[in-house]
Amino acid sequence: MTKVIALLNGIDISGNRLQQILAQSEDREQPDFEEILQARKMESLEMDMRLRSQDQYRDELSQMEANLREKTKFFDERREAFNDKLAKMEKGAKDKGLLEVQKTLQSLDAVQAKEQLLRIYDDERVDEVVNIVQAMPIDKRKDILAEFVQPSEADKLAEILRRIGEGYPTTSLISQAGGE
Repeated sequence: MTKVIALLNGIDISGNRLQQILAQSEDREQPDFEEILQARKMESLEMDMRLRSQDQYRDELSQMEANLREKTKFFDERREAFNDKLAKMEKGAKDKGLLEVQKTLQSLDAVQAKEQLLRIYDDERVDEVVNIVQAMPIDKRKDILAEFVQPSEADKLAEILRRIGEGYPTTSLISQAGGE
């Protein structure tokens, strides 16, 4: 009766199921110690190879970064040298143009030269007027400056002479260079 109740409840009293489970576990191959060591050794080698390749890739990236920085520095130096040369060329062209304006004004009669200087002055290019007047021979300068007779012209002449007396535009350039 106990066996019938046990079977109805799913309990195997004879132990057939237990014997089947034991037989199945014995049928499976169990790895021996050498196989386990070999598998772990392979995993370790694989991990070492991954780490080495990561180190190698990091080194390559560091080298590429160093090369890029070097090329960037070289490019920046070249660009700066180019900009400096361009600025010198521009300054040379302006100086040459200013010299040509000065020569042209010297060749004009005093009234026309004064009118042109006043136009340049009115364009808020006072430093150019000062440079032109400073570079003129004294006799031509005297003739042109004698034409500044109107009160407004006399004020402009006073400003030009004040700047010449203070050493403009050279002193303003020195002040700018010192401020930067």
